[in-house]
Amino acid sequence: MFVCTIILINMGKINGKLNLLFYCLIVLLFVLLVYSRFIGLGWGLPYPMHPDERNMANAVQQLQCDPSTSLRTSFQNCFNPHFFAYGQVPLYLGYIIVYILKFFDGDLKFPIGYEEAAISLRIISAVASIINFIIIIKIIKFITKKESFFLTLISGLIIIFSPYAIQFAHFGTTESLLMLFYSLIIYLSLQILERRTTESVVWLSLVSGLAVATKISATIFLIIPAIVLMSNVKDQRINFISKLKTLFFIIVFLLCTLIFAIVFSPHNLINFQDFSSSINYESEVALGKSLVFYTRQFFNTQPFIFQFQKIFPYALGFPAFLMGLIGLIGANWKDKKINLLRFAFLVYFIPSATIFAKWSRFMAPIFPIITVFAILLISKIKDQISKISEKLKVLRFGLGFALCALIFTMTIPGIAYLSVYQNPDVHFQASDWIYKNIPNDSNILFETANVVDIPITDQRSKIKDQKSIEKFYQTVSFNFYDLDISPELQLDLKNEIEKADYIFIPSRRIFANHPKQTYPVLNKYYEDLFSGKLGFEKVAEFESFPKIFQWKFPDEGAEETWTVFDHPVIRIYKKVKS
Repeated sequence: MFVCTIILINMGKINGKLNLLFYCLIVLLFVLLVYSRFIGLGWGLPYPMHPDERNMANAVQQLQCDPSTSLRTSFQNCFNPHFFAYGQVPLYLGYIIVYILKFFDGDLKFPIGYEEAAISLRIISAVASIINFIIIIKIIKFITKKESFFLTLISGLIIIFSPYAIQFAHFGTTESLLMLFYSLIIYLSLQILERRTTESVVWLSLVSGLAVATKISATIFLIIPAIVLMSNVKDQRINFISKLKTLFFIIVFLLCTLIFAIVFSPHNLINFQDFSSSINYESEVALGKSLVFYTRQFFNTQPFIFQFQKIFPYALGFPAFLMGLIGLIGANWKDKKINLLRFAFLVYFIPSATIFAKWSRFMAPIFPIITVFAILLISKIKDQISKISEKLKVLRFGLGFALCALIFTMTIPGIAYLSVYQNPDVHFQASDWIYKNIPNDSNILFETANVVDIPITDQRSKIKDQKSIEKFYQTVSFNFYDLDISPELQLDLKNEIEKADYIFIPSRRIFANHPKQTYPVLNKYYEDLFSGKLGFEKVAEFESFPKIFQWKFPDEGAEETWTVFDHPVIRIYKKVKS
């Protein structure tokens, strides 16, 4: 921080003398960027820890084309993913990457394995995150019109160590791609705001089409370029011919976007009935019209408040979120470029925040926007510090040191989050302990509807103790979700508790998501278990909270999908002998 302070307060003197240092800095930032996006990219594999990633990987495995079938059948089934919650862009990209990897491994004749499909999807997310880093830097430079050593440094560090960017780069899902496409749409729209050309409109429609072909809900992204293109229509100073040209550009944009969306996700149209059915189901779940067990955390949640409490502070880190919020509100309201960025945030945030399902991934496209506002605010503060007279060196140094300390705190959550992927997956840690410490043939009671149950069977082969390898358990996967509405399940639970030697709590998904007023029986069970009244005591707990050395940053209180896939807290209770 001391070096950062010296650079900051002497920026005017050294800007022209640090070309070599600047290029070294760029190389260092790129190394950190690649490391943060690819470290531990194989976490959890070969097990499907993330349900969306599992569904997409399964879809990649199903991609095939049999030319021997009839023309109609071949047309409908050729590279049909049979999965329409997302578009075909990430699936086809994943398929291509799989066969590139297969080429170097020399196993082109073998079918696609789950692990191959999942790692290819994660590579897409990691690469998209790296490209998005470049686009965000370009957006910041376009708005500030600065080529600054200090601005590049702080922008790079804050973006690299953004928790959301690190996590989504490690998920083989669509979030990293959608963040990239929205950032690109904003960047191209900013350029069109200054100078509109046919070429720029076509490029914008290509990116927009790719976004829609990745996920149909990305259609909301089109509002930004549409507003930018229409901005001249209502201007009375613009002549009639110019207005016709504007309308022409709008038609070209919408038409090209539609064409690109169909080309890159053709089975949305070819198998429209399947696509429509899938989208209707996903919409009903998101809007709360179809209630499922994995949306119960959203009962009685308040729009906006939930995101501000459970999503933004964890995904961005609280310091970056606070600075981004201040920047969003306080940035120049007369600057068209900043207002476009502000509008891009609001036009996505407001409708997404008000629906029933409030998953962290629903906010993903606007996380980079908040980061940009945080960096713009830091840049503004730095400019003000630089204006302080040379006669007040002590004040300049003090304020500069405070600003560098603030920047450092903004990177801490991301640095800590890297530990999730630098350490063994928590499911494997728990499985090792189980096989080493729980006796053979023990009765184990645990919760149903986990993507992967523990102990993980294959983990036994990694244990050197032969006695541990030979252990097998009597397990019961119990449906706690319907406990309050089923007297039969309540009776079954009493019997299972009597037989159980151990009880596993694989995550917070059930005990933290069910209101006591609505689920009194379920809550009574967990209260008695945690307090010891049920006759069990906690003998082990496994977590992989973000940490730096020994300093941990517990985040189990975040929106559940932020933790339950890659770093849930696993609790193990043992029956107390009377």
